Order: sequence, then structure tokens, then C-alpha cells
Amino acid sequence: MQSSPDALLSFLGDSELGYIDITANRLYTQTYQGKAAIDNQGWIIYDRLATNLQLYGRDGQSRVPAYAYPWFKASWRILVRADQMGIARINGQGAILWEKEFSMPVTALDASSQVIAVGLLDGSLRVFDVHGAPVFSVGAGFQNIRAIYGVAVSGDSKYVVVLKGLSPQKIETYRHSESSYIKISESTLKQQFALQATTAFAEDDSHVIIACGTQLIYYNIKGNYIKKIELNRGEGGSADWDEDVQFFALRPTGGATVAVLQIEGASESLDSEVLILKHGLVERVAPDAISVSVKQGTLAMIYKDGIELLKGWRP
Repeated sequence: MQSSPDALLSFLGDSELGYIDITANRLYTQTYQGKAAIDNQGWIIYDRLATNLQLYGRDGQSRVPAYAYPWFKASWRILVRADQMGIARINGQGAILWEKEFSMPVTALDASSQVIAVGLLDGSLRVFDVHGAPVFSVGAGFQNIRAIYGVAVSGDSKYVVVLKGLSPQKIETYRHSESSYIKISESTLKQQFALQATTAFAEDDSHVIIACGTQLIYYNIKGNYIKKIELNRGEGGSADWDEDVQFFALRPTGGATVAVLQIEGASESLDSEVLILKHGLVERVAPDAISVSVKQGTLAMIYKDGIELLKGWRP
């Protein structure tokens, strides 16, 4: 593959992964078995038991001698230990650059190009820079259950948003100040949501989408308000929030838009679609899509049997 990494849009499907050269209009695909993570430098394949990690890149293939789950985002290549008690940052060849060990399991991760935020089971929050140096931390909570279920870092590293606790559940927002972060708001959720969450920060820093099982939450940063997103059947989801429907926040797709994956049905017969939400309102629906990638004005909808490219994407 001779394309420049800057021209490549990576994608990950159910059994295929690869790259789209958005300049030359070329598609490179590779089938895989098990699980995978990918970025513009290569990909890593592993199994559900966090073993047999195989790293692929421009320099060929190598085995990563670790029992860990890979996590790639925003130029970060992170290995989460199989027991979830630590993380390590690796380079393109799989060598460890630095590692951190924690006293409690890791329950949430997110990163920008500059920092990575790690949420722990006891409610602790740790933020590190690209060299592994501590930037900010919040200690464990002692009242009720304070576990962190989701964390979101804005693309410019200005904000960190955390979903934590039980009875009550809270959303806390931290803003970058000088060389650290300060808490600027704390909001209590009126309704209890599932104790697992995926999150995505809008590119314009306006809001975070939090997917908690059958529920979608819109959290506006500047206005500091929370609302549950109601979707009517025909635009994704259902008015009665069927227990067979599950949502997963995928990624920002430019401006004030965020992509969400909806999966509906029993395990033997699952239907999927990708929703593009703008401030929590449905902007676009891609039936049967399973993922989405975006780069330089090109939006790629990933399906089980193909890819749809939308060039000139301006949300």
C-alpha cells in the first residue's frame, strides 16, 4: 500500500478491515477473525480472551507478547491489561512506551490527541499526557457507589466529561485550566441508567452523546443541561424503548453531529443502523450500517457487505 497515511481513512467491519484512499479513490481490505483495532498506521487482531495479539503495519507482522485488550484512538495505541488493572502505551512496532498500574480496575477510557482520561471502578479519574506524565486526577469517592461508567474528552482537550455513581448518578464536567483541569459543573440525573456507557464528544465541543444500553442521553456542555433523546420508530429506535434495542455512541462526524449505532433484535437475528444526530436530533439514518468513519470532508458508512462514501460531507 503506497498511499500516504494522511490520505487514508481507516474502517473496521464485522469481518473485514482496511483503508480508503480518499485522494486516489482506492480501497484496501483485509479479512480477519476474532476482534480488531485499527488506525492509520496499521491494525491489531486479538481474541476475546485477550491473547494472541498480532500487529500488522507497514513493517510487516509481529506478535505482541501481552495479555491485553487493544484500544486505538487519536494516535493513541493503548493496551488494557486483561485484569483491567493497568494500561500501556505502545508504538507502531508494539514496543511499550510507558505503562501505568492502578489499584482498581479500569472502567472507562477516552482520549484526544494530547491527553488520555482513565476512569476507575472506585470513581477515581486519571488524566495523562502523551508521555505518560500525570496531568490531573480526582480521588475515589466515599459516598454511595462512585464507579465511573463513561468518560469523554473533547477533540481539543478542553473538556473532560464523566458519568459516574449510583443513587444518584452524576455527570461531572472538567475544563482545562493552565496545565491541569478544574471542575466547572456537576449534574444529577433524574433517572437511573444502565451501568455501562459509551460516549462521544461533538467536534464543536457543544455536547456529549452518552449511550447507556436502551437509552440515549444528550448533555449540553455550555448550557449544562441534560435530556433523554426520544426517537420515534422510523427514525431509529422506538417510542417505547424496546429492551431489544441497544445504542452505542460511535464517534463525532463533524460540527455538532455524532454517530450512534443502534442494534435491535435477538442475538440470532440482529438488525443495525447508524444514526447521525445533530444536537440529539436525527440528521441522517443509514439502515443496515454497522459503523462509520470520517476524514477531510469524506464520510464512510460501513456495511457488512460494502462501504458507502459521501464526499463533500458538511454536517
